[in-house]
Amino acid sequence: MAFHFDPRTVLFLLLISQIILFLDISIFIEVITVIILVVPFFISKQFKWGLRIGIVYSLQLFIAFIILPNINNAVLLYPLSMVANGFRELIPGMIVGIYAIKLTHSGEWISLFKKWHFPKFFIVPFSVIFRFFPTAREDYRQIRNAMAFRGIERGPVAFIKQPIQTFEFILIPLLMNASQVAQDLTISALTKGLSIPEKQTSIINLRMTKIDFIYMVIALVPIIICLGGLF
Repeated sequence: MAFHFDPRTVLFLLLISQIILFLDISIFIEVITVIILVVPFFISKQFKWGLRIGIVYSLQLFIAFIILPNINNAVLLYPLSMVANGFRELIPGMIVGIYAIKLTHSGEWISLFKKWHFPKFFIVPFSVIFRFFPTAREDYRQIRNAMAFRGIERGPVAFIKQPIQTFEFILIPLLMNASQVAQDLTISALTKGLSIPEKQTSIINLRMTKIDFIYMVIALVPIIICLGGLF
């Protein structure tokens, strides 16, 4: 079974990514931060996600330091600068967010929130929202499979050629299912007793491991380097 970090470690990494966002860091510290935040994907054996993020970040660096200095056309300069510089500042938080959604089960988050005595009006909506998007994505996949089964063209080319038909066959069914899915998930959350005012227990036992503590210390390295003025 692949190892994945405790939710508290994920929240700590998210905090680190946001602190880095507000600090005046060099490109060296930025690269170190991204590497530290991407490594958990490989530790958790999610190699595809780790490679995807690494490739996207490498392309952003390539555009920022190789392509942009040689472009004088404002039409190309501004959008490329937004992708290479603007979005690049957000990528540490996006990395941790992807890890939190892909590899941390909703039950672990709910167990943590119960342990921290979060109010019920936060836990119930969180449970619904956390499960809503994976369910909507599954509905989208089924709609695309149904379109393929009926010989209806799909994909970016189909959207360019027939945008109205694409919206009709994809967007309308998704919107119709969205309200029903949200209602079903809310009923499911309430059936599990998340809104009960009494003290609740959880079948999931959260436990910090040595790897969690070690990695939390490693995640502090970029901030220590930045505040210490080493780079």
